[in-house]
Amino acid sequence: MPVATRGALAIADFGKRGRGVVALEDMQAGQLVERSPVLIIPAGDRAAVDQTVIFTYVFMWEHNTTEQDLYHHRGRSAIALGYTSLLSHSYAPNCNFVRHIDGLLIDVIAKRAIMAGEELTIDYQMTLWFDPVAI
Repeated sequence: MPVATRGALAIADFGKRGRGVVALEDMQAGQLVERSPVLIIPAGDRAAVDQTVIFTYVFMWEHNTTEQDLYHHRGRSAIALGYTSLLSHSYAPNCNFVRHIDGLLIDVIAKRAIMAGEELTIDYQMTLWFDPVAI
């Protein structure tokens, strides 16, 4: 399994919604969009890190957990390197993410066909700390 790989992506400014990731080429359903290595935030560092803006970019990084478990402030979390941590939330996302806990990788996979220029989104799978702005 390659450590990191990325399709043709770019970062774009979406005004009020902030930065996001866009596809630079058409993508097919099931296509690997990005495989990102992660930087682990140890359980002992969570109390300090969770009080910073970094908390809004992390993924839960323990087996048998969900993203909602981040709010318990226990266990490890991880920040995805590359573009993965900059993906915007959508309740109808065009991508899914898969955490490979032991491999220290996270995959972003196209859930459906994605057109060049389209913003890539995932469902954060947790109670949101902000009011989503329509895409």
